[in-house]
Amino acid sequence: MRFRPTIITRLLLRFASHCLLSGISTARIILSCSQPPAGVVRMNFAPMSSTGAAVLGALVTLTPGSSAIDIDPQRREILMHLLDTRTVETTVASIRRDFERDLCLLFPEEKS
Repeated sequence: MRFRPTIITRLLLRFASHCLLSGISTARIILSCSQPPAGVVRMNFAPMSSTGAAVLGALVTLTPGSSAIDIDPQRREILMHLLDTRTVETTVASIRRDFERDLCLLFPEEKS
């Protein structure tokens, strides 16, 4: 990992934003009478080292309403459980937009 304070700061701010918004959304689901469909989703991620993939999995798991179940760095896939699958496309797009690029810069793909 290269130490890049600007990228790390941006990633942490985006993660904090995800936690806040997802926490509010999760609280609404818990407090409402209706239960949205939960489920498992497979997401491909951009080329990055196995450490970057593990950090991506940790960010997903630490965000309320989602959990990383399995990470396959060779296939570049992460298996996630989502509390609300009505917004799968939006959730995946926000993970890609807010986390992937910075993680690829911090943890570039390892050359074999």
